[in-house]
Amino acid sequence: MKKLLLPVLMIAIAISACTKEGATEGGTDNNTDTTVTTPATGADSVVTFQDVNIGWSPNSSTYGRVFSSFTGTVYLDNAIPDTMGKYIDLAFNYLGTIQMNFLSPDDASFDLDITGAKTSLVRNYVPADTFAVSAFDTLTHAVTLKKLYVTNDENTFGATDLPLLVFFKNGNGKKGIVKVKSLASDHIVADVKVQY
Repeated sequence: MKKLLLPVLMIAIAISACTKEGATEGGTDNNTDTTVTTPATGADSVVTFQDVNIGWSPNSSTYGRVFSSFTGTVYLDNAIPDTMGKYIDLAFNYLGTIQMNFLSPDDASFDLDITGAKTSLVRNYVPADTFAVSAFDTLTHAVTLKKLYVTNDENTFGATDLPLLVFFKNGNGKKGIVKVKSLASDHIVADVKVQY
């Protein structure tokens, strides 16, 4: 009995030592300004990413234009590992301060080809009477995210519309909300909440 217990115990320790990020091959190139909050895991859990900086300039060496909620990383255009494409949820398209939007990372209108990218649904226009911006801050249960109506709307928003919410459903079926908080000189600042 003791001979069987030791191998089982060793396997359990090895499994518990693994992390979600370590298993993704994504490394830790995460923007150090992004804060990640992960509650107790479970079917009703929400992962929160705060102060996510998403750039709009192609080939920027400072801010990336695609985001993965799986790793919590905003990837630079030239630094997306081929193995991570399937985990990219959103791409950001900037056409000026009055016309910007999020879209699927595999959208034909996005100027970056991401190996393995899956289709995400993105709803850029969410009326305040559908989901209030203030409700985002208190959102802690995934059941609320599961109820969201998400479809591609191809709408755009401008700096004067901020703060605003964008709904998405990633290629793995998880729903989330981006709260675009502000516009800086070369990027936007957002918080993201997604089903765990």
